[in-house]
Amino acid sequence: MDPRHYLSAGLAAMAADANGVPFNGSWVVASGNLAADMHANVMAEATGRTLATRLWESTTDPGMKDMLAFLIARDTMHQNQWLAVLEELGGPSAHPIPNSFPQEEEVSSVAYSFISTNINMPEKPIARWTDGTSIDGKGVFTYEHGTPMGEEPMLAPPIREGYAQAEQMINKKDNI
Repeated sequence: MDPRHYLSAGLAAMAADANGVPFNGSWVVASGNLAADMHANVMAEATGRTLATRLWESTTDPGMKDMLAFLIARDTMHQNQWLAVLEELGGPSAHPIPNSFPQEEEVSSVAYSFISTNINMPEKPIARWTDGTSIDGKGVFTYEHGTPMGEEPMLAPPIREGYAQAEQMINKKDNI
């Protein structure tokens, strides 16, 4: 139990989550890309369903189990609802990637390449996302290790008013 719930509200309803964080609109997803938003909704409902099932497994209280079973069922409906919207938008081809961007303007050499930044340079994983035709059918998945691109950047020293470490205040370029 969140002690604040008892101390501040006498266990009355509060406009806060289970951690005592006040509700606000920061969790609202609206990108202007309906397919992307529906995928985000599916993810949110799946996460809520996972939490509700963990809570259901953690309690023996019949009333709590009943309420959680109801919420789990609603999450099922909501996931299917958002997936139905994606189906109406074109089914599996309704990727959240904006398809209105001119494909010829993309850097096509990296469009279907997984670039690993693991400094140990492991072998390519045997996985759907590293080999074969891409989901959208427009490319072939590849796997490569990242390589540095460009020279080492020459950054200006921090401003004195920022009170960084003295060693950081040296401009190596001018030796000052």
